[in-house]
Amino acid sequence: MLEGDARIKRFYLFRAVTAFSVWMPFWTLWVYGNLESVFLITVVDVAFWVTMIGFQIPAGLLGDRYGRKKVLFLGEALFAVGVLSFGLSTEFYQFVIANIVWALGACFIVSGDTPFLYDTLIELKREREFMKIMGTANAVMFMVNAVACVVGGYIAYSTEHINLTLIVAALVSLMGTSTILLLKEPKVKRAEFASYRTQFKHGFRHVFTTRAILVLVLFQILLQVAVYVMAVFRSVYLFEDLELSLFWIGISYASFAIVGVIVVRKASSFEELAGEKGALMFMYASMFTSFIVIFLIQSPVVIVMQYLIYAVSDLQSPIIGGYINRRVDSDHRSTVVSISNFMFTAVLVAIEVSAGWAATEWGVRSSLLILALCTAPVGMYLLRLWSRIVDAEKAARTAAETPAAASN
Repeated sequence: MLEGDARIKRFYLFRAVTAFSVWMPFWTLWVYGNLESVFLITVVDVAFWVTMIGFQIPAGLLGDRYGRKKVLFLGEALFAVGVLSFGLSTEFYQFVIANIVWALGACFIVSGDTPFLYDTLIELKREREFMKIMGTANAVMFMVNAVACVVGGYIAYSTEHINLTLIVAALVSLMGTSTILLLKEPKVKRAEFASYRTQFKHGFRHVFTTRAILVLVLFQILLQVAVYVMAVFRSVYLFEDLELSLFWIGISYASFAIVGVIVVRKASSFEELAGEKGALMFMYASMFTSFIVIFLIQSPVVIVMQYLIYAVSDLQSPIIGGYINRRVDSDHRSTVVSISNFMFTAVLVAIEVSAGWAATEWGVRSSLLILALCTAPVGMYLLRLWSRIVDAEKAARTAAETPAAASN
């Protein structure tokens, strides 16, 4: 086996072991059962994202300076402690504290995993394969998630203790830190900045002065916020509106994950077929249509719309992540990811609490309709800007190639 292939397979193993998320279908139901309010679910969740606001950029700076492997190990350990604490919580303040620890772990993980893979591929001179390999990594993650959701559904239904899903997941996550020790830190030359402030300023300038990156980051935020709000409401929606049992909620999540496997495995092929314009248009149209249909129809048949939302969620990471990484150098990769996540988090904090209040007042389905209608003008404007950027980049490449062809 080639050494590069072995390194990539170790990354797949890391993704697999740390993705055994038996808590995924049930964490909101655990909060809902204790606090009895959709609005308070969003408030508890905001504690997670406010922590992300405070620590996401520092985590990215540390990743760029000290290496991806170190921040991944620290992140996974904190993540496990946070999930365990969440599963043991019953009061509002306990959920908030647990979510803060959980978020600290997430900060380091999201600042390290994608940059780790991309830098590894740069070292192996295989960076053009990023979208395909990232799609496979996500497929592995979703396959494990599918199994985990079935296991979680069985645990929750048979024991009637939803929090056991969180406790089991935390123990698996702690064991998963051992897979990080198998990873090899990529040897990619990165600039040594005099201070964190200088490093941040360079990364900030890279995002806000490169029009293509800024549009991509904003569009990804729009999609991420919409699909995340649906993710927060999903279990309550399935349990309250569609009246599914805990076991069938677990099965439903498993089927969503299986669709995710298929989608991310085909992400690269889909992007090649749709192109840079078509890929973004499809993702936005799918999200918007799903939210409208969920509002109009109250029936278990509407679960099919959840598959479409999952498809959007699963496609946006490898595709938009690939577009961004092509335009960012290794000196700033973790910092740019962190700035992007910081911006996403700041927007989500405002939107999620508002959506939670709307869901409490008028129901989950109505809140999703409001969200879809409010994002429509922004989505259409960003798609228009992206279309112009793609055309301009294509024209620039053609102009650059023409003199070379003429000289030959």
